[in-house]
Amino acid sequence: MIRFNLNGEWIEDGNIDPMCTILNYLRTQMAQTDVKEGCAAGDCGACTVMLASLDNGQLSFYTVNACIALMAHLHNRYIFTAQGIAQQSLHPAQQAMIDFHGSQCGFCTPGIVMSLATLYQQRLQQGIDLNIVPSDHDIHAALSGNLCRCTGYQPIVSAARHMGDYPKRDCAEQVQAAAVVEFDPNAGVSREPLQQSASSQLFMPQTEAELIALLQQYPTAQLWAGGTDLGLAITQQFKTMACVIVLGRVQGLSSIEIQNKQMSLGALCSYSDVEQELTPRVPSLAELVQRIGSRQIRNLGTLGGNIANASPIGDMPPAFLALGAEVEINGIYGLHTIALEQFFTGYKQTQLRAGEYIRRIIFNLPQENDHVFLWKISKRHDDDISAVMFALKLSIENETIIAAKLALGGMAATPIRAYHVESGLIGQPVNLATFKQAGSLLEQDCSPMSDVRASASYRLQVGKNLLLRAALELTRGTVQAEVAS
Repeated sequence: MIRFNLNGEWIEDGNIDPMCTILNYLRTQMAQTDVKEGCAAGDCGACTVMLASLDNGQLSFYTVNACIALMAHLHNRYIFTAQGIAQQSLHPAQQAMIDFHGSQCGFCTPGIVMSLATLYQQRLQQGIDLNIVPSDHDIHAALSGNLCRCTGYQPIVSAARHMGDYPKRDCAEQVQAAAVVEFDPNAGVSREPLQQSASSQLFMPQTEAELIALLQQYPTAQLWAGGTDLGLAITQQFKTMACVIVLGRVQGLSSIEIQNKQMSLGALCSYSDVEQELTPRVPSLAELVQRIGSRQIRNLGTLGGNIANASPIGDMPPAFLALGAEVEINGIYGLHTIALEQFFTGYKQTQLRAGEYIRRIIFNLPQENDHVFLWKISKRHDDDISAVMFALKLSIENETIIAAKLALGGMAATPIRAYHVESGLIGQPVNLATFKQAGSLLEQDCSPMSDVRASASYRLQVGKNLLLRAALELTRGTVQAEVAS
């Protein structure tokens, strides 16, 4: 039985297929045809909706791509569509889009409206004066997952800047009268499926004890974290999964812990969850997170899911490899920890056994003599996949490199460490010649393939160039004469 609040009205439905996406349900069952399908991959943003969850008495609002999110994600949550935010009058985001000519063909408009309305609502929740114009950065982040082929975006950005000109509209007022039923940890373990059909069943455990009990019964079940990649198996390959265990509500797997100069991130932390905590501690990692997908994707996608997916072009694995991370694994075989560099065994293959899941990602925070460089090379700045992911951590004392970890994505069948390059750096002085020489060893570490994103030769050259970029950033003005010569 799925229970959710649509535009202020509670709905309970026990007949929803476990494979049903939010988009499919809204359009076919609720006549919410303003929610559009453009790509069925979480890329275009035409299906964007605003969700709200009630956690510890606090409402938080965020956007998701309805085309790849399962209906299970809505359980005990609130959802708003473009129809729903227009009550007696249009929402400020809608009126601003009209007044500043932000819509032409109109197909992408509902998704853009919901991204802007969520930005507006989040500012309300934070107590920000709506007369203060949102920063260009905040507008860009909010719209990064919405494609428009008509307007050139400037009218949309103008609309975003002027939402505060209109009478205030608070979507929280629509949900204050109702409250979700929060899980009682003393209620015991339930193994009943949340959704079931003739060919599929879906479970949503609330504790690790409940999760492990389910894994003992269904060790080959498909584990579903954010689903930003797995969702495409349903929407584009039309697959049906016999048994799905949704991990998103398991208590403790989304916590962030910092102790003794070490950071421990719950595997179910979304990218959006970790941005604020990473910014003062590992700013380059926080900047990388902002390059992953779009805001809608970052609200759904999880750190553990990105690692377990084991894609050679995933963005987070190289970064965590360079930081020397370990992954804590739990499941039917008990709790244990493994170095991330030992985790990947082949293309989209890992050390995870059936009945196991990633619990936490743990790494030491960079110290004063550490330098971390994380660069993603892709054709677009936002909402794109890496051609090369470059992650380098150096420890430097007295102008000498005493430790080096270089990890790369897009250069092999798995995320890799470049051990030959690392050896070429360790013990050497920090100058351009050192990095040039180390870069010449890159072919010994990897033999990248050519594909639609980049050729093998391009990838190798980019890897070498990024090493030189790191050298230039470390030495700054001191190498200008050497470069000129």
